[in-house]
Amino acid sequence: MKTLAFAAIGASLAFGASAQAMEHKVVIEHPVGPIAADYSGATRVEMQQLGSAGAAGRPSSLRCQWTVSLEVQRSAQVGASLQAKRSMSRDNVLKGTAPGWCSERGSGIDRMVEARRDDLRSAMMAMVAQDRDVILVEADGAHAKLREG
Repeated sequence: MKTLAFAAIGASLAFGASAQAMEHKVVIEHPVGPIAADYSGATRVEMQQLGSAGAAGRPSSLRCQWTVSLEVQRSAQVGASLQAKRSMSRDNVLKGTAPGWCSERGSGIDRMVEARRDDLRSAMMAMVAQDRDVILVEADGAHAKLREG
């Protein structure tokens, strides 16, 4: 007798973020003038179906492996003349598994992600901190071009 199983279905399912967008604003002092930076973060949940459905009388090994990536958009402005935008992303900020089919676990995973919102916020703030040096370099470069031109 042949047993058909879904072993490690490789198709990943991407779902939109259920968590509300995260936002952060900061003003950085610079010799050119204050730099106002606005950050907006959004999550992306990816699910991958693993395991197999059990044959009659046998246990199932189905599980849904999920990961959450964080995407942050930054818009910075110095006065009226300089505006700089940047996109940043970090994969695997959160990850976990849930038993069963991914298609049946979507809302449960969304609730788990929402419960760990503080972890997502911390990851976003780490990205904001790393971006500070980039903003300063961009402002210095723009200021140098204005003086040369």
